[in-house]
Amino acid sequence: MQIRGLILTLLAVTMVTGTSIVSAETTQMWSQQHDGGGNFLDSGTLLSLAPDGNIVVGGESSEVSGGADLYVRKLDKTTSSELWNFRYDGVDDKDVAISEITWDTVGQLLVAGFIRGCIG
Repeated sequence: MQIRGLILTLLAVTMVTGTSIVSAETTQMWSQQHDGGGNFLDSGTLLSLAPDGNIVVGGESSEVSGGADLYVRKLDKTTSSELWNFRYDGVDDKDVAISEITWDTVGQLLVAGFIRGCIG
């Protein structure tokens, strides 16, 4: 059985230091799976912390028709509940990929991407 979709797990890391040994202990805070539709593959390739401390994930999500779409979702850092999402499916059913997400100085999310197979 192949698992489809994106699984995101948030871990809390605690550093334990001794005289010469450093180790990390992790605790799973939550885990969430996303299926964009039709049991197609979805991938999260970018992760960013929003100015309010919540988590923004960027990647690709495929629906039943139309190929891969650029997809961004904001998740609550405590509960993993989706706060909002944005999907861009491009033009003429071309696959759209995300290449960067960042925040500007006033807290607005900037998203960059490209259309695959587009020449010119």
